[in-house]
Amino acid sequence: MKTPAPGTVLIKISEYDVSALPEAYQDRHAEGFNEYLIKHITEESSVDGLFPKVSIDHDTLIVTEDLEAKAQSEAGLDALQRGLYPKGHAIFEALYAQYPANPIVLYNLGMVYSDEGNFANAIELLANLTRIKPDYVHGWVALAVAYLRHGQIIEANQAAQTGVKLAPSDPYALRTAGYIASKLNEPEAAALLENAVRAGPNDPIALLALAENLLAIHSDEAIKKRVAALLTQVIEAAPGSKAAERAEDILRGIAYDHFRQTKGLNQAAVNYCLKALETFKGMSDQEISGVALETATLGQSGLDVNNPNKTYPLRSIPGNYTGLNIVCIMYAALERIAPGQDAGFDIKAEYEEALRISKTNN
Repeated sequence: MKTPAPGTVLIKISEYDVSALPEAYQDRHAEGFNEYLIKHITEESSVDGLFPKVSIDHDTLIVTEDLEAKAQSEAGLDALQRGLYPKGHAIFEALYAQYPANPIVLYNLGMVYSDEGNFANAIELLANLTRIKPDYVHGWVALAVAYLRHGQIIEANQAAQTGVKLAPSDPYALRTAGYIASKLNEPEAAALLENAVRAGPNDPIALLALAENLLAIHSDEAIKKRVAALLTQVIEAAPGSKAAERAEDILRGIAYDHFRQTKGLNQAAVNYCLKALETFKGMSDQEISGVALETATLGQSGLDVNNPNKTYPLRSIPGNYTGLNIVCIMYAALERIAPGQDAGFDIKAEYEEALRISKTNN
């Protein structure tokens, strides 16, 4: 036998405990014994996240690290982290054929399947992962997400709760369990999501989930202020993300509900629209387009339309304006350059009243 490479483990087959093998393979002279033993030790060793290369030389087992497989795993992880899903998928598919019990492979390939909508395969791999490694917290979380996406919310809840029991302070386990519990209207949902936000104070998904949960179960103004603060945190933590877009939609809804609490026309909005119409009389369409772009961009960051004491600066129409004033300027600008376009805040009645007054005065 050649001198083994560093890190190589040599095991005499005669000294190996074969009692864990199926009875048919407990006799080392049985047909297929060597092949089964290699398969068994490969799977047994890979459970700990290793990539073992197993061979037999006469009466000795030789176990060494498969450096090529390890490098491929690292390349697959890098591809997934950079958003190169087809490349990462292909790498982990190949590794799975060779190392079907490796938790790194099962987790990442299972997550890829889940993200691609291949839920049956995702659930199969991730369930196998939690069977092999029952203490793998993020395996349970990934399984919960796959179940949820597949519409199996009860199974999702069970998997998520297992993750929280294993790691009560893990932010991903907490936010997943809290989100699923809120879908089931479970009373513990708020506490789970509060803990998730404490564990991950800048996690936009946890912040958004908590805001939506609070808004669903409370209607008092104090809670709405807390919700607005949470949604603002989402926008600041992940600008331009889907979570931020959802937060902006909810904020607009809250603002609009408050805006519409007064019956009839909002006279402040009528006045702001009227002022905008007067301002635009001396401006070209190109200049008004600039106003529309600036105000729409500002609106995406969230405007407090119900606070007359908070103002925002504009460059296209120099000055400081309240949130409601900016919304009215944006609405009037869009009606000038793109009539009928959704401004994200319905002040059509106020704008039309301002338009009527403007025409009457002229």
